[in-house]
Amino acid sequence: MRIPFSSILGRLLGAVLLGVSLGLLGCDTVPAPDRNQQPPSVTALQVVPDSIHQSNLPPDQVQDSTVQDSLNLSARATDPDGAVVRVVFVLEPSSNPRGTISGSLSPVEPPLYGGELPLSLPLVNEIYTIRVFAVDDDSLASNRVTGQLRFVPTDSSDTASALTLSE
Repeated sequence: MRIPFSSILGRLLGAVLLGVSLGLLGCDTVPAPDRNQQPPSVTALQVVPDSIHQSNLPPDQVQDSTVQDSLNLSARATDPDGAVVRVVFVLEPSSNPRGTISGSLSPVEPPLYGGELPLSLPLVNEIYTIRVFAVDDDSLASNRVTGQLRFVPTDSSDTASALTLSE
C-alpha cells in the first residue's frame, strides 16, 4: 500500500497551518506605550535672598566657622498631561560640586511649590548654584531652572567647612 506523496505533503502542511493559527490565536496583544507623553515644566524660580552678607547678620547666627540662615525657594511646576509628583532642588557650592544638598519643595498652592530651607553655610566667599526640576506621574523629568545664592563673609580668608541643612 502506497500513500501518495502529495497526500503526505498536504497533511503536513495542514498540521503546520493549524499549529501556527492556534499559536497566533493564543497571543495577547499589548498596547504600545503612549509616545505622546509630555514632560512637566518648571518656571519662575525665586531665590530669596540671592546673597547673604555676614556683616548684615546678628552675631548669634555666626557660630565657629559657619553661619546659620534660611533660604526661601519657590518655583512653578506644571504637567500638561498629568500631575507633578515632586519638585526637587539641589544646592551646590561652586568650589565643591560634589558637596551638594538636595531635597523636595512642598506644594504651596499648585502649581506653586516652595519652602524655607534652614542652612548652615561655611564662612567662605562662595557662589552656590541652585537647580530645580520636577518629576511627573509618568516618571518624566522636566527642564532644569537655575538660580544663585552668594555668601560674602566679613573676613575674606577662606575657611573650608561643610555645607549642611540646619534643623
